[in-house]
Amino acid sequence: MARDLRGLIFVAALVIIAAVVISIPRVNFSIVNFEFDRGNEDSFLGLSLGLDLQGGTHLIYDIIPAEGEVPTAEDVEAIRTIIERRVNAFGVSEPTVQVLGNPPDRILIQLPGQSQSSLNVAIDGADVTPEDVEAFFETDLGKSGVEVFVNEDASMIVTFDEFEGREADDWLMQFREKHPATLRATFEYEITVPELDPTTSIATDDEADASASEDDAAMDSSDDQIQLPDPIRVAPTTEAVQAAFEAAGFKDVVVSDGTDTILFLTDEVGGFQQVDAVFFEAEFKGELQDRTFDDQGNILPSDIEDLTRQLADIGNFASIRSPGYVTQWTVSGGVQEAKALIGSTAQLEFRERKCGPIVPPADVPVEEWPPDGLSETEWLLLRCASPLYFTEQATNISAEDLDDAFPSIEGTPPEPVVTIVFNESGRDAFFEVTGRVARNRDVLAIYLDNVELVAPTVNTQGGQGIADGRAIISGGDFTTERVRTLAIQLRSGALPAELELSEERSVDAILGADSLQRSLVAGGIGLVLLVIFMISYYKVPGIVASLSLAAYTVMLLGIFKLVPVTMTLSGTAAIILSLGFAVDANVLIAERTKEELRAGRDLLAALNTGFDRAWPSIRDGNISTVITAVVLFWFGDRFSTSIMQGFALTLGIGVLLSMFTAFFASRLMLRLIARTGVGNASNVFVPVADPGAQS
Repeated sequence: MARDLRGLIFVAALVIIAAVVISIPRVNFSIVNFEFDRGNEDSFLGLSLGLDLQGGTHLIYDIIPAEGEVPTAEDVEAIRTIIERRVNAFGVSEPTVQVLGNPPDRILIQLPGQSQSSLNVAIDGADVTPEDVEAFFETDLGKSGVEVFVNEDASMIVTFDEFEGREADDWLMQFREKHPATLRATFEYEITVPELDPTTSIATDDEADASASEDDAAMDSSDDQIQLPDPIRVAPTTEAVQAAFEAAGFKDVVVSDGTDTILFLTDEVGGFQQVDAVFFEAEFKGELQDRTFDDQGNILPSDIEDLTRQLADIGNFASIRSPGYVTQWTVSGGVQEAKALIGSTAQLEFRERKCGPIVPPADVPVEEWPPDGLSETEWLLLRCASPLYFTEQATNISAEDLDDAFPSIEGTPPEPVVTIVFNESGRDAFFEVTGRVARNRDVLAIYLDNVELVAPTVNTQGGQGIADGRAIISGGDFTTERVRTLAIQLRSGALPAELELSEERSVDAILGADSLQRSLVAGGIGLVLLVIFMISYYKVPGIVASLSLAAYTVMLLGIFKLVPVTMTLSGTAAIILSLGFAVDANVLIAERTKEELRAGRDLLAALNTGFDRAWPSIRDGNISTVITAVVLFWFGDRFSTSIMQGFALTLGIGVLLSMFTAFFASRLMLRLIARTGVGNASNVFVPVADPGAQS
């Protein structure tokens, strides 16, 4: 009896642990270097829910091979594998990545929980607050569930209900209309002294002090002696600034009158010098064009650079700022980020960029340097930025040399970056290239899909190369989502063929919630009917079977959460089916026990013999079901049918657990009950209206 009691306590402990696991939405802890994170605070019992239960996005991509070629089965499988790897790394729970067509020419992708996107917003200066942004989306756009999160770099992430991101450009125009930016041009006053008549006698400081001590009459008699006049502060007129704005292409702005201010300039010894200044402002609602290049590679200045040149011609120009200007308004996260991740080829290239020389070449006179009439400041800016002045060459570093890439936070202030790590062969090539770049003061341009990602300089001690094969990629427009996506792209490989999105369909989360509710109702009704039948027909064994089923359900949900197993409609069907297998085992045990009681055995002996004789049937039936589940899982993996895989996995786990609860938990409880006073009434252990029942 003591052994049975210890076994029952063990089962009870498992049930309690499972109950605690499913009662906590998210289980998250770490031990040494092991981190365990399961559950989701936004889903039912923290379980991982599939597309049909929580909503999401359904995508179909057409495979576009090179002209004159037909995608082979190997190409299609490679595409499926790469996409699955990318989507898994993206953090989507139980995605479906399936090949369609015969011959295969399409890819089906289902992304549970990815029906929403977020909006990344960055605004120059602090004129527009997060409260202003939230009010704009709630009041002006009528959005619900608006949340604004502020990042460490003062940029914002905006999320709200029913956001697909397709109208983001229109929203930006409306936002700029309501919160226009300010273009603020500041000029340092030019100090001038008025010219005096040459015949005028100018008193020195000592003479002026002496004359100040005389009476008024004496001062009147010395009209020919005066002090220096006060200096005159000269600044551009409002009209001149307005003309400069218009010359730079800002036709629809109205420049306000100048306002006095103070500038703090850095002097030669690093201190601050305070000077008088004046600033002019103009409201601006459009978009500022960045620097571009024409077809011949000539640099085209940005709007701010063009405006700066015009303003510098009319006065002692100090600075131009654009407080309130939206510098970032991009849709990311959710399905938009996933779509960009899925379809990109992510071909990484490292090019050595040889910039224009800092000092003039031997055959160029010093007075003719920098070239094209550029100032030294402009030359230092353009020597590595304009294709007119630099050349590029390939390096020995290839994408295959990249061993790993992962997002991290570096720098002061902290900013999102991508850390890249090279393997042994790539480490040597990286050391050689970075050393040469550092010594020549060139840059290492990194291209992704033939688009420049970043062109960093290499700053090392003594011009040495980077020896450990580890580097950081940073960028001014990097966000947390962007660096995560970029890291996935870099380490997941390139697609062997181009993909074209042909179908996109969203599964409403409300529809998923309705499916979940119906599944729970169906499972609950089935469980209640089973309990009623077992108790009314099998009496005490029915009560034990019902307790065993309750323990089975709690432990099964706990296992699904810890593994984790993604719940889908097909998986819910498998759970209900496994409940039937669990009841079937208890029915076999009860019937075998009844036969032993008919043969005249006492209750405890009848229970032991009944269990022993029922076990082969239970074992064989359940093992055959497990084999079927394994075959279904293999076929699902072989033919990319994740619905079949989910059903098979759920069914297999449920059947194995039902064997444990039926043969172990039920057996222990019945043996303990048989040793109590209830065991003396054997008629409560056989079905009702049974002709062989004993009184």
